[in-house]
Amino acid sequence: MIKDWLFSDERSICHFRAAGVLIRENNLLVQREKDGMEYALPGGHVMVGETSEQALVREFKEETGADILCDRLIWTEEVFWKWGEKNAHGIVFYYLISLRNPSDIPGDYFESKDNCHVLFEWINLDKIEDLIIYPSFLKERINHIPGHTEHFIRRDD
Repeated sequence: MIKDWLFSDERSICHFRAAGVLIRENNLLVQREKDGMEYALPGGHVMVGETSEQALVREFKEETGADILCDRLIWTEEVFWKWGEKNAHGIVFYYLISLRNPSDIPGDYFESKDNCHVLFEWINLDKIEDLIIYPSFLKERINHIPGHTEHFIRRDD
């Protein structure tokens, strides 16, 4: 059985995730809980034995039905925070991505294909500043995507 790269014990949790930065007509594709107001970049956990690019392609297909291309790795992040009572440590790879077929993703918002509690929506880049969005560096970096990979370390614990 293939498992997500997600390990925990009674005091801690550790995970490895891949996320995509998809921009269309000055809008960024984001996800949030249906009743939530916190946004994140779409993606998911990497499975043991899978590359982060393979994970992102798989997750996008499962969640949106879209086939994507991972154009390039733009950011990596080590993030530390409290997840309930547990100390959490996440490693995330962020890829600039594109759609193989631009019509695969609708223009407004839609439910995740594998989790009816998650919504995807397009947010205008000019409105990002007003949102609670993760990763936190996104607000200052989304309009200045680097030509090289940047690494961030964030502590929210």
